[in-house]
Amino acid sequence: GYFLMNRKPPEVAVVHPVTRTVAETVAASGEVRGRTETNVGAQTGGKVAELLVREGDVVRAGQVIARLDDRVLRSESAQSAEAVRTAEVSLAQAQDAIRTARANLAVASRPALASDIAKARADAQQSVAVAEANLAGKRQRLAELRAGATSEQRGQIAAQVAQAKVNLKQTERDYARQRSLAEQGAVAQSVADAAETARDSARETLENLLAREAELRKPARTEQLAQTQAEIRAAEATVAGANASGDAAVASLLALPRTEDVSVARARVIEAEGAGNAARGRLAEARLALQVTRNRISDAVVTAPFGGTITGIVTEVGGVTGPSQALVKLVRTARPEIRVALDEDNLGRVRVGQEAVVSATAFPGETVRAVVREIGAEVDADKGQVTVKLDPLSVPAWLRPGQTLSVNIVTAKAAPRLVVPLQSVTTAGGFSTVLLVDNGKVRKKTITAESAGPDGVPVSAGLTETDSVVADPGTASPGQTVTPVAPSPQPTPSSE
Repeated sequence: GYFLMNRKPPEVAVVHPVTRTVAETVAASGEVRGRTETNVGAQTGGKVAELLVREGDVVRAGQVIARLDDRVLRSESAQSAEAVRTAEVSLAQAQDAIRTARANLAVASRPALASDIAKARADAQQSVAVAEANLAGKRQRLAELRAGATSEQRGQIAAQVAQAKVNLKQTERDYARQRSLAEQGAVAQSVADAAETARDSARETLENLLAREAELRKPARTEQLAQTQAEIRAAEATVAGANASGDAAVASLLALPRTEDVSVARARVIEAEGAGNAARGRLAEARLALQVTRNRISDAVVTAPFGGTITGIVTEVGGVTGPSQALVKLVRTARPEIRVALDEDNLGRVRVGQEAVVSATAFPGETVRAVVREIGAEVDADKGQVTVKLDPLSVPAWLRPGQTLSVNIVTAKAAPRLVVPLQSVTTAGGFSTVLLVDNGKVRKKTITAESAGPDGVPVSAGLTETDSVVADPGTASPGQTVTPVAPSPQPTPSSE
């Protein structure tokens, strides 16, 4: 019994709150996101023929990311281009028809020019003169037939026959000589052939003259007289017709413009203009169809809307995509942001413009400063959190999209505060507590604690510098009798 009564209470390490100059912070977990994030896709549907980027690639604005299979589209574009050319030809023809119709209307609408009337009269007079000359010749022929050949005519034909005989003999002699020379090889055969042709022509001339001489010696036959009289009647009719035609042509010009001609010409202009409008409409439709196919070809080329980093591939080569469906995910890394899921209990302490210190477990010792840019307007009821967005003041190489970060938002500037070790504080149900040793007894004390910092947990209420705080709450329990002792010093790394 003596041993039990004199047994010493267990030793428990305690610490005393110390005053340090620390800033008040709110700690939270964050993630690097692009300030601008988008799903990039094609404006048209089709099969992915080329994918020119991989996840993690940095792209510039306008850089080609992917191409869809556009072979069908290019075939359609060629057909549309041919349709445009056909429509252009049709329009040109329609415009020519319009110009012709308008010119005809102008001609039909104006009176005859004095020069046109004068020309018509001159043409009529010339036609009549030619017809009258022909009639006179026929009448002269009839007179000759009735009177028979004169002595003068007989003398002329006899002289012509005599000369023709002389010519024939001369050409026969020339032909005989040239043929002999050609046979001897003295001249070319073509020279002999030319002499033969001259002889034949002279013979034909003589025969015609002899026939004419024989005809002059004969009295006119009845059938010759009848034939010539018929020719005279036909010539008289021709003279009358020439007079009538000339008068009609002049009268027609004097009657211009004629109402019926103007009406017909105007109707043809309207018809031609209608055809022109239709051709113009067909050309517009063909050009629109061509532009649509060209736009679709252009839409089959997918480009980056802005510079950034490819963070995901949604559709691979060979996959089929639809209009506006995602091919890749793109983040604007030139201006990243940090998104923090802030506990709603700390919402009242955070303000836009507050600075924060950001770090990453994967890069110990590396930090970057950031500024609160936006505080979400709505709290997630299920998680009890609100999204806070911060802008980093610089973008170090280790900062990557999707990276998880530790964010300490400075809610108050550095000031003297009581600080206890982080492991001494227990937080549960939104309350922070510590274990105190008071006169050898352990008791629980609720405190107002701030977010932990490098120096420990700042305490704004509930503790004094003289309080003995259990260093590790796991070593004691409320109501327990203990012997407070100073904590063992932490071993320091030995230098070798």
